[in-house]
Amino acid sequence: MPNILEDDSAVFRQALSRFPLRQIKKGRPILYQGEIPQSIFFVKSGVIKVYNITATGEEKTVGYESADGLMPLEWLFGRSPVSLYYYDTFTDCQVHSVPKQELLEILSTNPKLSNFLLNRAISLYISSTIHLHALEQSKARDKLLYILQYLVMRFGKPVNTEESLIELRLTHQEIANLIGITRETASTEIGRLMKTGILRQEQLHYVVNTNKALRQLGESDFAEVTL
Repeated sequence: MPNILEDDSAVFRQALSRFPLRQIKKGRPILYQGEIPQSIFFVKSGVIKVYNITATGEEKTVGYESADGLMPLEWLFGRSPVSLYYYDTFTDCQVHSVPKQELLEILSTNPKLSNFLLNRAISLYISSTIHLHALEQSKARDKLLYILQYLVMRFGKPVNTEESLIELRLTHQEIANLIGITRETASTEIGRLMKTGILRQEQLHYVVNTNKALRQLGESDFAEVTL
């Protein structure tokens, strides 16, 4: 059976392919917090890091935007006059620059594309609630287990029937920034999960045994969630 969302994704990409395409190297800024965007950015390939900086200068990772992502959505739909977050390239990226009014017109005249965007927004909402659930945990170990589930859902690729590879190269500091703990604590807890067989590394990527992780959390609901 064909994947309807993948088909809609191809149509969405085709609709936006006529707009200027930028090749942006890893680690470059795309938008600053508080900036008035000049256009909407559509991610053709690569990963964008979304984050804010606290009053004390601390970086807090909000999440990651991947292929088919649109940003900033809050500005596109008139919910904010400025970008609410910083957006930096986490990997080398290809990004289309799309005028806001032209994109709104495309969405208003093509229900299929609007439906695709709605489904993607729902997926992001689900992953965001899991991220929030991770932040709410009192124990660093539980924070880490939940954020691993979030990363598997967003960026996981099955390795076998029990394991998924997270297709992002994340440092201990980047993982710590996702869940509000120190790098040292993240390193300690990652080491413990490796000893239990829940986590291992393969070519600089993390591989998660999702069955073992869910048993540790005592959660079965996430096993059926799809994004």
